[in-house]
Amino acid sequence: MAEALWAEEQARILIALGRIEGIEATTAWPREPPRKPVALVTLAGETTTDRRDDHRYLTELEYYLRVFAAKSADMRRVCSAVDDAMSVLGYELTFRWEEPGEGWRQTAMRYRIYL
Repeated sequence: MAEALWAEEQARILIALGRIEGIEATTAWPREPPRKPVALVTLAGETTTDRRDDHRYLTELEYYLRVFAAKSADMRRVCSAVDDAMSVLGYELTFRWEEPGEGWRQTAMRYRIYL
């Protein structure tokens, strides 16, 4: 059941990100510098936070969303759109960092939800 939960959430996230104009939403790392911005979704963690009657009752899911873009303006636009999409899904931004790259940049964000 746990795998079904995070797989369902990952699909929900990919659908929401797929609605953002001008990006590619994926679960696969880009092999070369992206021509258009990429939003990469990966599971960061799954933790049972509450059990009742010997069953999982409340689960904390965390996802990394990494945005790859060649231009700063694209990075700002996509990160803002990702924040909006994740907020609508009920996720809370818990951490963000940026990594410079040659020819492209990466911003990584970690989002959390309790289900």
